[in-house]
Amino acid sequence: MSRYTYGDSDLAGDRLELVARLFAPASRAFLQVASPQRPRLALDLGCGPGATTDLVRATTAASTTVGIDRSVAFVRRARSSTGLGFVVADVVGAALPFAAANLLYTRLLLAHLHDPAAVLARWGTVLDHGGRLLVDDLESIDADGIFRAYLDDVALAVVRAQGGSLFVGPLLHAAVDPPGLVRVRDAVAPIEPPVADTARVFEMNLRVLTEHGEVAPEPELGAALVAIARGERSAAPVRWRFRQIAWERSG
Repeated sequence: MSRYTYGDSDLAGDRLELVARLFAPASRAFLQVASPQRPRLALDLGCGPGATTDLVRATTAASTTVGIDRSVAFVRRARSSTGLGFVVADVVGAALPFAAANLLYTRLLLAHLHDPAAVLARWGTVLDHGGRLLVDDLESIDADGIFRAYLDDVALAVVRAQGGSLFVGPLLHAAVDPPGLVRVRDAVAPIEPPVADTARVFEMNLRVLTEHGEVAPEPELGAALVAIARGERSAAPVRWRFRQIAWERSG
């Protein structure tokens, strides 16, 4: 991944904070059942503006929780809003700037990568014995109408063009486990946010992608999503499914 699909503008940060709020309950439940007990060092990989880092800290009671992101703008925003520790580093293309972590967590990152298996293998090398790597990423999205049009014409196409797979969950489920790691949990969590919130996420995504130069302006699609978000237009609920996998360092 040479650059993050959605950029790191203020709008992109606002988008990530909305996404974090909507998906926090499912991620919290995953962290509760799959994390090691009171980890000494927990790393949130690709932390964005820090909402997931705060969730990891609050849920796991880790002694030290650090968010890592390649974006200076996101790390600056995270530091100002959470008071936790953050580091600017490329978690995808370079070695992690830590060793002997007890917990690695990442959400909605692997879908943007050309070779997730290689990245997972590299991450696994920094885990202590008994440490765990938790991945929380998209399995599928069931949608109709305007929502389906956004997914097919915009989101899927953009991620595919950059060499990723928006619905990376089935690929992770079928993949060989990273070297030295044993799969200890593999489940799918369904999420059905309010229709208006789904419309807000998709509309913000569209604006960010347009702002970032990934897609040409789509004023009609954007206006339809805004109308749904405001309750001026009806739409069927959207069901998201997250693939949640935990691996443990076995030796």
